Amino acid sequence: MRVYVEVAVFTVHDRRLEVLLGRTPGGTWRLPSGDASGGADLGDSAREAVQATAGIRDIAMEQLYTFDRADGAAAVAYLALIDSGRHPLAPGADVVEVRWFPHDDLPALSPGQGDVLQYGLSRLRAKTAYAPVAVGLLPELFTLGEMQAVYEVLLGRPLDARNFRRDVLAAGVVEESGGVRGEGRGRPARLYRSAGGHFAVDARERRAARVISSGDDSPASGDDPPSAGAARRRASW
Repeated sequence: MRVYVEVAVFTVHDRRLEVLLGRTPGGTWRLPSGDASGGADLGDSAREAVQATAGIRDIAMEQLYTFDRADGAAAVAYLALIDSGRHPLAPGADVVEVRWFPHDDLPALSPGQGDVLQYGLSRLRAKTAYAPVAVGLLPELFTLGEMQAVYEVLLGRPLDARNFRRDVLAAGVVEESGGVRGEGRGRPARLYRSAGGHFAVDARERRAARVISSGDDSPASGDDPPSAGAARRRASW
């Protein structure tokens, strides 16, 4: 059976969630994609697809789901989160153009890839319940205000600043770097870096986190792959 990899790469820029796409010589925009038939390592193939599309190397990614394609092939989807400022784009040899698009204003994509993006976004938002995913979308040093802004983009709603700061610091998911950054007329904001760990963003996410941590993390209503029968199985995170 023919096996492909397709990678949904997300970033946050100017308080917008954006998706990485490359345009082929035929004019079609697509996710970073590659052929992984013949026993190729899927993770390596996914990383090579991102590099071949945009010149981006050495990024972390997670396997999401395996989708059936109309030609009888299988497309194994991956999710990656990056800070676009750390990864300048360089179109590969078989790519005419590569750029970031707002996730809610995309050009026509290769068949089935809209499903990959929709499912990747739903899983990304669910994962904010129990993992500090925002650090993958931030520079190495960041303020807590910048971290909160990324979570607000991912969740699509505002968060209480005082509660957010308390929960992040209490969970130990960040550590002070010793530096500060001026933000307007007030006192310079402290700069932090990732320290690992787990936390919940707010009460709504805590409820979701309890379900996920109990082992029942099957997609809830609204999290299912958009086309019935399109997704064959979901790989573990």
